[in-house]
Amino acid sequence: MKERIKILVVEDENEACKYTASHLRRKGYDVLMANSAEEALPIIKEQNPDIMLLDIYLPGMSGIDLLKLVRNFNTKIKVVIMSGYLVNFLNGPQFKGLGVLEFIEKPISFSTLDSVLEKIIKKEQNGDTKINS
Repeated sequence: MKERIKILVVEDENEACKYTASHLRRKGYDVLMANSAEEALPIIKEQNPDIMLLDIYLPGMSGIDLLKLVRNFNTKIKVVIMSGYLVNFLNGPQFKGLGVLEFIEKPISFSTLDSVLEKIIKKEQNGDTKINS
């Protein structure tokens, strides 16, 4: 039996984090949660999630700084940025070489989230695991 996909939700708004995690669990994913970058870092090292849903604006260390640290030891985790600030993040210089696959505007639409995850999983199953820089 194939292992279930493990998703880490990094979101400082606790209710939004729990709500998103609950939706993902209903969809059959294994879900981990962190309310800060500092909380997420050991989870990534110990649990090795397949996908990280990452808020950019976190208390303390930012999502971008977390991702820069993570890329020093994990280049395989698929990253989806979540933010309420709609700008052209994916082409921004702050994301160069960090392997961000998608951007989802907050508040998150679960139908958008589901289609983004399906697209990432389908690419992975087709052997397209390259992280674009």
